[in-house]
Amino acid sequence: MTHWVLEAKLARMAILFIDHGVVGGMGSLGVVLREYAQRIVNLEGTDLTSSREVSLEDIHGVVVGDALCSVRLTDESHRTSLAVVSEAHDLKIPIIGLGFGALVVAKSLGSTIDDLNPAEIGWTNMTTSPISRADALLTGVPWTLTAPLWSCQSIGNAGPSMKNPGMRSLASTPMQKFAMFACGVSTYGITAHIEWTSGALDAAVRSSGTDGNAGNWREGTALNSATCQRIAKKIFESVTLTLMPVDRVNVGVARDLHH
Repeated sequence: MTHWVLEAKLARMAILFIDHGVVGGMGSLGVVLREYAQRIVNLEGTDLTSSREVSLEDIHGVVVGDALCSVRLTDESHRTSLAVVSEAHDLKIPIIGLGFGALVVAKSLGSTIDDLNPAEIGWTNMTTSPISRADALLTGVPWTLTAPLWSCQSIGNAGPSMKNPGMRSLASTPMQKFAMFACGVSTYGITAHIEWTSGALDAAVRSSGTDGNAGNWREGTALNSATCQRIAKKIFESVTLTLMPVDRVNVGVARDLHH
């Protein structure tokens, strides 16, 4: 096993970003985190399938990034990512997974990962669940949000090895029960791409020209992108203020979250 440790001892606590290679990284979540003076360190590289030891010392939050649409999560892939998330969850370090990263979070907690056939691609209605109305990250978020998805896999039901059988669906789409979920107090995942910036949406429109979805992407982007990005910013501000607050860095303890 290769030993990998974050550079020396950080001058102050940081958020660890597990980078699965998507251009733009965390998208609008990264923009918000930096606006609130959060320090971000990257765990990056194309070979995240090998097992590495990653130190979570001085880490007060973990963001698990998206991957290219051709990447699949299997029993043998992304062992480092899965191990980091599992350890962070055990240590009660706040976690949020984006897109493919949400699948990594769910699998690390014992959920199954299923192929979607057909894939769920394009602007899609995401409906929040009744329990989401009291969730710290979704205060003020409408019951239905039209969001961009590019999902070839989905999160299945919790298996017998589920670390926390209380994984809760906060929002669903026509093909995904766990389009947004929470597990415990401070572990979250969002398969819908609410983090996509205008540049990422433009790239999706260009890429969709080869699979017959270009019209859906163009029309959906024109009608829904401004609202989706506004709501995403609200959710991500809650991430940095409530889930991974800077004041937690200063006092060295987690802020209580009430659901």
